[in-house]
Amino acid sequence: MVEDILSLRIVNKLFYNLTHHGIIWKRFLQRIGPNVPVLPPSLQYSPRLLTSFEAERLVIRAITVHKNWILPNPSAASYLPTEAHRHILSMVVLPGGKYLVASACNLAKTHYSLVVYVLDHRIRGIVPLAETPVRGKAYNICAKYMNVEGTPSILIGYIRRKTLKSHQTTNSIDPSIYNPYLNNPRYQIDAPTPLEYIATCLQISLNALDALGNPNLVPGSQEFFDFAASQPPPFRLLGHLRSDSELRNIDLGEVDGVLNMVLAKMPETIVMKELTSDGHISTFKCAREVTFSQQEQPICSLRLLPLQGQILVVRSTNRPQLAPANPTPGGPPIIPDVMFTVAMFPTPEPGDGEAGEFKPLSIASFYGKDIEDFQISDPHVLNDRGSDFLPPPINIFYRNESGGRICHMIISPTPRERAPEAFRSTGKPHYAIANLKSNMMHRLSFKNDESRTICRTFVIPGCLRSLFYSVPRDNRSDTLSIRNFSGHVLSKRGDDAYSIMRRETLQNVLRNVPKHRENMLGQFNLPPYILDHIRGGVTAIAWDEGTGRIFYSKPHETMLHILDMAATPLETIHGQRYPVPLEDERMLDL
Repeated sequence: MVEDILSLRIVNKLFYNLTHHGIIWKRFLQRIGPNVPVLPPSLQYSPRLLTSFEAERLVIRAITVHKNWILPNPSAASYLPTEAHRHILSMVVLPGGKYLVASACNLAKTHYSLVVYVLDHRIRGIVPLAETPVRGKAYNICAKYMNVEGTPSILIGYIRRKTLKSHQTTNSIDPSIYNPYLNNPRYQIDAPTPLEYIATCLQISLNALDALGNPNLVPGSQEFFDFAASQPPPFRLLGHLRSDSELRNIDLGEVDGVLNMVLAKMPETIVMKELTSDGHISTFKCAREVTFSQQEQPICSLRLLPLQGQILVVRSTNRPQLAPANPTPGGPPIIPDVMFTVAMFPTPEPGDGEAGEFKPLSIASFYGKDIEDFQISDPHVLNDRGSDFLPPPINIFYRNESGGRICHMIISPTPRERAPEAFRSTGKPHYAIANLKSNMMHRLSFKNDESRTICRTFVIPGCLRSLFYSVPRDNRSDTLSIRNFSGHVLSKRGDDAYSIMRRETLQNVLRNVPKHRENMLGQFNLPPYILDHIRGGVTAIAWDEGTGRIFYSKPHETMLHILDMAATPLETIHGQRYPVPLEDERMLDL
């Protein structure tokens, strides 16, 4: 058990050395299965080359983030500010927390770029390894590990906007700072001038990042810059797409062995572009739900499910409602009911430029009031552990009641015995609308001067752990005054099938069973200085559920701030463990 190994370590120097041996921690990694944070699919992180320190760090992180997350009030194990050298506008963390991709700019907001950071560099911790300029702010960043022609890589998809040349004047708006909507496509704010939207996908090789992240090269040194200058450009353009209609909800995936970029072309069209030399483009219009087929039903969110060749799409429309004959003078405004649908659509045939209108393979309809900001988790971000473990569910979150309440829907994987034959034989997960469950609701408010501040809550969805953060309802700026964070679990006491499987697998290496909280939400217990910091304004937030780290940036600065919900072992810049019991060169070999 892990507790026994850590207790044995403090007995004497011999046991200190022995308990750091890699074979011990690599066996623990095998036993905790899907709880292991995702590792990049590169040679450096292969089981054969994984260092004993990295193996121990993965195990300790998996255990401590689980223990912390299921407490009634999770707390931050550490806080770390670090220099990012750019002002970060938005960012995403690759699963497993080894790399972060940021849309960044200089403080004057005259030069924009995409930056890839390594997050666990032995010498400097967080280091920018590669940067490429972008002609304007990059939005809707999507980053995933994929193989491109046999090369393990990170694929980065993003969208940018530009003013059409025919409408460019000295008084034109800056499309990089223009905010067209507030998480609600049904209440679109028209741009003062027509805009062009460009969706782009870039590739950066993991081998190039491993070379630049070599701890033998001190980041920032002349040797580091000389080596970087001798390397070929790390970024490669895989494809791009232009449209006069708004593009949103970009996703990436491999369908039938071909890499694809999928996005919504507003209001009701889905576009798939192959990321190959041919670059075939396929488009189709989502058929409307028949009850309100006369009304536009814009796409709110989508998720490509590449293993089953389908696209999960959420759409919404205002439900017609007759005004009352005698409205109350000065009464509250009438908010029409909203109908939204959750549907599965097939992927079009490659190169079918105009595939026409596709009817959903399956669909479910719901009604509500003032619904906005649908977020869908990615069930394929976790390590492929084969058919021995239960696949994660798909989580769908949205806000209603003017942002004061978060609703949660869940699509569980189809049990193996009831899945289609193709999925039973291959072990691939299968998701169906018939498995959808809804009506799980959460309301958050926070004490402020002996009263409670009504908040709008945002969600960064995960497979097991989702992060909630709330801002005052009247805060509609790009700089969010965050009241606090909250951690979400899939069920009360963790009694759903997926949580039980993850918990029981982790118990394989633990002597003591941690107690699970009763509620699905746990408000963080953060020290006052961190609460003051996030309430002073936050520009961008990212979350990695595997390692339990929250990343955020603030306005008018070039720092990156990290809240770590997990404990982790430490090492010196020379590779020795903390605490160092003696000066012994043999320690470097462990």
